[in-house]
Amino acid sequence: MTRSARRIAMVLAVLLATPLAARADVSVGAGSTLHFADAKVDFGCGRLGVNGTADATAATLSDLASFSLVGGTFALGSGTLSLGGDFSNAGAFAADTGTVAVGDACAGGSSIFNGANTFYALSIATSAGKQVIFPVGLAQSVEHALILQGAPGRLLRITSASAGRQGVLALAAGATQTVAYVDARDNLASVTPIAPGAPSLYQSIDGGDLTHWFDAVGGGAAGGTAVPAPLLGRCALLLLAALLAASDARRRIAQAATNRDRRPQRRSADPLDIDDRKIP
Repeated sequence: MTRSARRIAMVLAVLLATPLAARADVSVGAGSTLHFADAKVDFGCGRLGVNGTADATAATLSDLASFSLVGGTFALGSGTLSLGGDFSNAGAFAADTGTVAVGDACAGGSSIFNGANTFYALSIATSAGKQVIFPVGLAQSVEHALILQGAPGRLLRITSASAGRQGVLALAAGATQTVAYVDARDNLASVTPIAPGAPSLYQSIDGGDLTHWFDAVGGGAAGGTAVPAPLLGRCALLLLAALLAASDARRRIAQAATNRDRRPQRRSADPLDIDDRKIP
């Protein structure tokens, strides 16, 4: 083997032994169509931009830095779209029965939603702490399931693009919601209240300028604070039931004794019984 051939072989060996960056930016042009079908695609913190036509069908599209729909169409099908950055919609996004999951991937400390969007299932979760910014006045509608999940000491911060003006989360009637460790502000919960009850029930913070978040339950006044009932274990519940039963029994016994004391006493017809009259 010549010196040149050996040098080429050594370079190839080094290249093959070195991990290659997996980042993949994908852009679907205005005249193009892309079908992901049931593929599992790790974008390696790349970006997906659609100006033409794309559909996920049943695909899993993960580790996206951002997703942008620029005048094109995207149908999610029953697939999953996972990203750590921004979600922008200036086209036609069809949620179908798919899931959009926003997380910590790609060092995504902040995610901005642009445009009015409808999701079937929307999950926003962080273990590192994250800020999510919704556009002012443009509804982010959720039809089936909403998850807003932070972590102890690393809250998920929900806010709007302009301080003092509200973004909109529209949770459909009957949709499920999971909320924990959230710092929410400048948001209107439309259709269905979000996290009804005191913020402490959700280990969360009312950051102000909220409508129909942390509403009082049980018909309280608007803007009031619900007082959560203490959480009792099975043994404590049994003990409480026994104490209530004993208290009720004591009450019944006392009431019976009172009724007995109030009954008129009949005197016996004893012929030797002489009243207090004096005999002359």
